[in-house]
Amino acid sequence: MNRYFEIFFWLLVSIILIIAFGSSSGKYIHAFYFVSFLMPIIIGTSWFINSILVPTYLLKKKYPQFFIYLVYTVIISLSLLAVLVFAAFILLAYYEYENMWSIMTNYRLMPLIMYIVVLIYGFISMVKQYFNLQSLSESGSKEKGEFIVVRSERKNRRIECRSILYVESMADYVRIFMENGERIITRTNISFLDSELGDKHLRIHRSYLVNIDKIDSYSKERIVLLDKVLPISRTYKEKVMKILGE
Repeated sequence: MNRYFEIFFWLLVSIILIIAFGSSSGKYIHAFYFVSFLMPIIIGTSWFINSILVPTYLLKKKYPQFFIYLVYTVIISLSLLAVLVFAAFILLAYYEYENMWSIMTNYRLMPLIMYIVVLIYGFISMVKQYFNLQSLSESGSKEKGEFIVVRSERKNRRIECRSILYVESMADYVRIFMENGERIITRTNISFLDSELGDKHLRIHRSYLVNIDKIDSYSKERIVLLDKVLPISRTYKEKVMKILGE
């Protein structure tokens, strides 16, 4: 979640709680002090559940571990809440139970308020993550077929797909022949590149993948790219002819 949004969210929650506690007691200064100590418990609980437990256990379907650690988290947070209420009894109510606000002594309402805030924070986090994933997916789909990244000569190479002339398979390696005459050797298989390069590249043989836009001429048996003649295998002939329009 964006840092500035988090700051705004927690400030808004703090203000709402101060107003709620202050209006119930008529002591807004005391409400400010109480909320100042309450917020670290709420923020810590929210962060641990949504940033640690959910991605580490729940999203990985480790349900028993998630449930166990969630119970521990609830016990610890409720214990801290009880300590806070007791501290308020000493510091704000001056050992007088009558001076305690009704909302503070309600052992059901206080945890409910805390976990409602935790759930709201978790819901907002999931919504933002969903839209972030959607955005990444859209940008990834737009870039797919435009660039690929391969490992060659101990470094990652970002290659523009339209500049690839053709690809040749060599067992566990492939050779990528570029339009400018460069040859790039990388450890991968041609089937993987076939899935990554997009619709402008066509598999014509178990050993060859060609850029459709670079084809100079073709027949049912071969394809010519610049001065290179590549065979079309029987396995791919029907598909190649259909795509090339014959």
